[in-house]
Amino acid sequence: MGEAGSDRVRAEARRLLASGVAGSVFPGASACASHRAPGGAAVFSEACAGRGGPPAVPPTARPIDEGTLFDLASLTKPLVAAVALRLVVRGVLTLETRADAVLSDARGTPGGAATLEQLLTHRSGLAAWGGLYLDVPHDPGTTAARRWIVAEACRRPDEGPRDRAVYSDLGYMIAGEVIAKAAGCDLEVLLGQEVLRPLGIPDDQMLYVGALSSERRAEVSRRCAATERDDWRGVLVRGEVHDENCAALGGVAGHAGVFATARAVAVFGRAYLDCLSGRSEYLPRALVTHAVSPRPGGTHLLGWDAKSAEKSAAGKRMSPRSFGHLGFTGTSVYLDPVRDCAVVLLTNRVCPSRANEKIKGFRPAFHDGLVAVLDAGR
Repeated sequence: MGEAGSDRVRAEARRLLASGVAGSVFPGASACASHRAPGGAAVFSEACAGRGGPPAVPPTARPIDEGTLFDLASLTKPLVAAVALRLVVRGVLTLETRADAVLSDARGTPGGAATLEQLLTHRSGLAAWGGLYLDVPHDPGTTAARRWIVAEACRRPDEGPRDRAVYSDLGYMIAGEVIAKAAGCDLEVLLGQEVLRPLGIPDDQMLYVGALSSERRAEVSRRCAATERDDWRGVLVRGEVHDENCAALGGVAGHAGVFATARAVAVFGRAYLDCLSGRSEYLPRALVTHAVSPRPGGTHLLGWDAKSAEKSAAGKRMSPRSFGHLGFTGTSVYLDPVRDCAVVLLTNRVCPSRANEKIKGFRPAFHDGLVAVLDAGR
């Protein structure tokens, strides 16, 4: 499938995104699909629809375009996992490094005994979530608040059987701190150092907005799609991370906080596919294979989630070897090594309320629609 095929993918993506806006699945969305042309070149097909604000006030909401930044929410996790693997390759950490070997506040806690691999594969034995932002006894974003939240996350065990995977934001909060502390620099610096620059992603296309100066943040926020009307903050959130725990951490965390364009996420996804096929040395092929190999106890992989054998957000057409990740704000990325394709869907489905869950039906239909066009062009 060459450029003509790319046009067909783009047209189908536009049609599907427009139907999502018309059906109130989300106010706006951006998508990017990547596949290989017959000559071997990577092709990226982009599409957009809708606006970046609540549907009730379209005149004041900026139309979505290819440069719109979306709050990735949990799509931050694969990025942080990639940073961790890059540090492992350089010997800064190992996958067997325990949290309490790096974080003094983790000692003597359930989270402290977890290895980096257990944290990154959701097998740390920690609880899935906790409203830590409600209890933190310090001003949000301060060093004291960050230290308190991470220490408290370490003390929240899951109460279920220990041999199962439990998708845990708390585990990734701790993993982010372990990575930053071991490397001796903040996560936003590591994102640039280990993801953006090696992959050629411009630093205004993928970033931790919370790490910016107030002046720069105000400038960047104009490119951000809005998310939810938040009672805790008393505003419609825009240009600030939606996740409350991440906001209390200052907007930079291992589980959330990155904003990006659809193409930037697709470039990242393409890198993983190219590592698996031996086309890229971004990460060693054996290490990426280990990261995305099935594990007992659940579908969660290292930084990713395997396609479920039952109902999956990836749809029915992607191969059983596919893997990806979802974000609470309405974002997703799925990679199919069999087809050598990546499909990214970024939306602000939580705008103006997280009560809208129509995305659950839209996602699989979107993936099936694009994969059908990709298959027809082969």
